[in-house]
Amino acid sequence: MNKIPNLKLLSGRDIPQIGLGTWGIGGGPVRDPNNDDSGQIASIKYAIDNGFSLIRTAHNYAQGYCEEVVGKAIQGYDRKNLFLVSCANQKTAVDKKSIIEVAKGSLKSMNADYFDLFLIGAVNPDTSVKSILDGLVYLQEHGLAKDIGVSNYRLPELKAAVEYLGPKIVYNEMHYNLIIREPEICGALDYCREKGIILSAYRPLQLGQLSKPGIVLLDQMAKKYDKTQSQIALKWLIQKPGVITMTKAANQNHIDQDLDVFEWEISKEDIKKLDSDFPIQIRISDCSEPRTFKF
Repeated sequence: MNKIPNLKLLSGRDIPQIGLGTWGIGGGPVRDPNNDDSGQIASIKYAIDNGFSLIRTAHNYAQGYCEEVVGKAIQGYDRKNLFLVSCANQKTAVDKKSIIEVAKGSLKSMNADYFDLFLIGAVNPDTSVKSILDGLVYLQEHGLAKDIGVSNYRLPELKAAVEYLGPKIVYNEMHYNLIIREPEICGALDYCREKGIILSAYRPLQLGQLSKPGIVLLDQMAKKYDKTQSQIALKWLIQKPGVITMTKAANQNHIDQDLDVFEWEISKEDIKKLDSDFPIQIRISDCSEPRTFKF
C-alpha cells in the first residue's frame, strides 16, 4: 500500500495531502437513477485499499445520494483510518440550526458517527456568517466534527471568520490549479500560510484541461519527467507549502497515477518555471473584494 504524506492541521491532527473528491458519485446536481453504484463503490474501495483515506463529500451532491454511495463504500473499514470531510451548502444551511441538521443528515447517510472535518460553503449574502460559524462550533463541541473549516471563502470573509474563531478555522477550500491562480493573486494563499490554515485546491486538473496534451510547457514537463500531464499538475500543487488537493476516483489507473506523485519531485527550477511561464493564468474574479455578506 502506498502511504500518502500528511500535513498538520492547527488542531495538531494530520490531514493527507491528496484526497478523493466525490462530485459525480451518485449523479451530478441531481441523483442519476441509472448511476453505476457498484462501479463507483469498487473504485472508492480500490482507492482506500491502496492508500487513500481522505474522502470529501457534500450533502447536496446528487441530492444527497453521493453520501449514501460513499457510506456503502466505506463500510467494513476501520473508521479511525479514514478522514471523512463533508460540506454544507449555505443555500440550505442558512443558520446555526440548519447547519447542525445538515451535518446530522450527512452522518446518517454515510452511517458514520463523526466527520474529521466539516465545512461551510461560500458566503450567502442573505445569511449571518456568525450564525453559520456558531453552527460549526456546535458540531465540534458535540463531537460531530473533529475539526471545522470553510470552502470558497475569499480573503475578507476568511479574515472575518478567523477573527471570530481564531485557530478553530483550520482549512479553506479554493479553486486553484495551474490555470486558476486566484488564491495567489488575492493573497488568500499567503494568508493561509501565515495563519497555519491548510488550503485545499479543488479542480486541480481544471475539468480535464490539464490532463491532456496541447499546452506546450505542460507537455514538455510531462516528457522530461516521464509522467502524465495530470501528474505534473497535481505535483505542482502538492509541492506548494500548506496546500493539499482532491482528485477523482475515476478508475484504477487514475488512482495509481495519483499515488505515484509521491515517488518523485519536480525540481525547484521547474516549479518556478511553471509558476511564472505557464501560458494560461486566469483570474476569474477580484477575490480581494468581499462579496456582500453580513456578520
